[in-house]
Amino acid sequence: MITKQKVNAYKLIGLETPSNSFLTLLGRVLFYCGASYILLLILNVVLSLFFGFSLTTNYISDLGSKIFIPFPYIHNLICVFGGVVSLPINFYVKKKLRITYKSSRYSALFLEFGVALGVIGNIGYVFLGVFSLDRAGPGGIYHGIISFISFGGYIFSIFFISLNIVLSHKCKLKHLGLFGIVVPLNLLVLYCIISIPLIEWFLLSSILAFLLMLNFYVFKL
Repeated sequence: MITKQKVNAYKLIGLETPSNSFLTLLGRVLFYCGASYILLLILNVVLSLFFGFSLTTNYISDLGSKIFIPFPYIHNLICVFGGVVSLPINFYVKKKLRITYKSSRYSALFLEFGVALGVIGNIGYVFLGVFSLDRAGPGGIYHGIISFISFGGYIFSIFFISLNIVLSHKCKLKHLGLFGIVVPLNLLVLYCIISIPLIEWFLLSSILAFLLMLNFYVFKL
């Protein structure tokens, strides 16, 4: 058991406590896992471009169909991997934000909503790898429902976590919080109005950019 005196002693000699050291190590592992997922996704898209795939004419889901890509299983596995590694990241981000910044009553509640919705998005993303376009169900209903759950979970998770960031006292991530409140949600509305592939790619890019920047800043705290 680490007493207050031991904590002060660690601080006095410039060392982290064992618990803080574990959190630091965990944060690095989770960050690199998340970054690896994004790198794999980008590499898969780049590789697909050599087989006629286009960001202006193909939707994201087309990566998971053998009609458009000869290796759809790669995208499906990336979806499963991304959803699985992102699950613990939600709880790590929550813990670090609550430790580092003083949340108001309502901003703490927004953080809880954000984490819960993030978990829903992660689970949906895993199932996107299972129910890809090649296994979309009658009329594509399985894939359609899961896509809605996954994208909706991520977007509103980002929205509520961003509200927590903006409303927390002396939080250094205010600009990131404003980005999370404004950009993904507006892109979602635009995509609902103009359902073209390029906007869907912009929407995915905004989600990944926010999560990568949030993870980077949080793991450095």
